[in-house]
Amino acid sequence: MVKAESIDTTVQEVTNVLIAAADLSIPKSSGHSFKHYKPWWNADCQTAYKNQRKLWGIFRRYPTTENLLAFKKAKANARRVRRRSQRQSWIRYVSSLTSSTSSKQLWKKVKAVNGIYREFSFPILQTSNSVFSSPEEIANILGETFQSVSSAASYNSRFLEIKRRAERTPINFSTRSFFSI
Repeated sequence: MVKAESIDTTVQEVTNVLIAAADLSIPKSSGHSFKHYKPWWNADCQTAYKNQRKLWGIFRRYPTTENLLAFKKAKANARRVRRRSQRQSWIRYVSSLTSSTSSKQLWKKVKAVNGIYREFSFPILQTSNSVFSSPEEIANILGETFQSVSSAASYNSRFLEIKRRAERTPINFSTRSFFSI
């Protein structure tokens, strides 16, 4: 039994406990949507793009002719660096394809060029005392957990009594009503 000065403080305490439990047990996403991987993007591209954005911010705050020219030069430089990187990446990609390249490797490279590249790793399930990595073990652990949670052993005796009484009552599936379709 919870004893407190008022119902508001009790509700607040219960809410805080529920939120804390949810924070501990529910995984959170980063909040960022997945961006396509670009195999040609490298540190030079990043530096040139960062410089372009920096000079854009300066020009936007202080719109002078010198700042406009500096921004345009940085933008042209970033474009040049990006195109050079794309060209080199394409040359590396094409030269990596040979007559002995398997279709699996070929499609993996095609997806990488299109930006649909994701490394797949098997999920790992960690319980309180051990770690499971094979799909069969994970499926068995999840099945056992769902079975234990949904079994009659987790219900209280009053509910089980009502449940047994309701299950003894036969269900009449016959009807005299006609339903239009």
